[in-house]
Amino acid sequence: MIDIQTMLDQMVGPLEKDGFKVSRNLTLSDGKIAAIAASRTQFSFKGLVILSQHILVQQVDNATISDAEALFDAGFRFAKKANRVPLFRGLQFGFMVIPVLVGSSPDASLVEAVSQCPKKRWALFEYPVVVDLSLNEATYFTGKALWGAFFFSDMRSMAEKYIQGILDMRSMAEKYIQGVLSDKIEARDS
Repeated sequence: MIDIQTMLDQMVGPLEKDGFKVSRNLTLSDGKIAAIAASRTQFSFKGLVILSQHILVQQVDNATISDAEALFDAGFRFAKKANRVPLFRGLQFGFMVIPVLVGSSPDASLVEAVSQCPKKRWALFEYPVVVDLSLNEATYFTGKALWGAFFFSDMRSMAEKYIQGILDMRSMAEKYIQGVLSDKIEARDS
C-alpha cells in the first residue's frame, strides 16, 4: 500500500516535466485544501482548440459523491483563475478538470459514479478519479463517449500517466522487493 505523501511526491515530477505549474497545499474557494493543484494551457490539434487543463488532488477518507462534486466545482473556479485565456468558453477554448480524491474506503456509490461517463457540459470536461489507497487502485471512466470523444482519450491518458502509473510503479517495486526478500530467506533457510 502506498501512502498519500509518497504518491503526491511522485506525481509532482512528471507533472512539472510535462509543463504543468504545480502548487502544493493550495486553499480552494470552498476553504478545503488541494494537496496538489496542477495547471497548464496547451493547443490541441484534435479539435484545433486551446485547452486549459487542471488536475486537483485532495485527500479524503470515506469520500462520497458530494466530495467529488465539491472538488470539481472548486477546481473549475480555480481553473478559471489559474489560466486566463481571452476567449469565450466554447469558441476554440475549453477547460479540462480532473478532480482526484485520494484516501481509504471511498463510498461504493462514488466508485460506481466515476466509472460511468462524466456529465456533458459545454466546453468543460470533467474526469473524476478516485484512488483507494487501501487497495492501491484508481477508478475512472474507461469507456467511450460520443460527447467530447476526442478529448476523453487525453484525460484518460493523464489519469493513467500521473495517477495509475504512480500506483503501478509502486506496486511493481513492492512486489520486486518482496520477491527478492523471499528468495534470500529461502536461500538462507536451505
